[in-house]
Amino acid sequence: MANESVMRCYPIPGTILKEWVIPAKEYSVFTIRQKQTLRFVDIEGKQVPDLVCFNERDLTEHLNMGNSLLLNKRRELRQGNVLYSVTCNPMMTIVGYSNEESYAYGPMCSEELNRIRYGVPGTRNCRDNFAMALASHGFNPRQIPNAFVPFMRVEVESDGSMEIKEPTSRPGDFYDLRAEMDLLVAVSNCPQERNPCNGFKPTPMGMIIYEPG
Repeated sequence: MANESVMRCYPIPGTILKEWVIPAKEYSVFTIRQKQTLRFVDIEGKQVPDLVCFNERDLTEHLNMGNSLLLNKRRELRQGNVLYSVTCNPMMTIVGYSNEESYAYGPMCSEELNRIRYGVPGTRNCRDNFAMALASHGFNPRQIPNAFVPFMRVEVESDGSMEIKEPTSRPGDFYDLRAEMDLLVAVSNCPQERNPCNGFKPTPMGMIIYEPG
């Protein structure tokens, strides 16, 4: 497949079950079974994917980043940390990466935020991507939880202010998340062009689901 050499830049520690690419600014929705691992591969570098997930057997149980930060006792999540649900059940575990950056404590981009922050209406955004991805599962936009964002770089200054920085991820960098229950997962390949979160140029994101060996 296209980009295969970049997708396999780092060894896959198991059997690949599915492999695909989300085009720039687009989205994907899929299921993953307990103990399977989802790998993000930054194909061209400096791209971030927003992830939300739901208990496949009870879609009212969703990812909750507030619980994830509190229960891990960390502001920045690292290998071995767990993403928890709204009812504090483990949903996914960070099991490996070649770039440790991630964003876990703020909202995703939306048409409203882009209009207020940048004065531009009608922009492509992650919230609308998730709304389209999840509409067939009965969700409306207000039911979409905050996302976990691998590769995203946000620096907190000494005065408490936050600033979005250009990612440091390079072509082929990966980020692995192991499912701790059967999940419905939606990913928005972030379309933001008005701040440096994608280096001002959204690009494709590689996706691999594998069974650990």
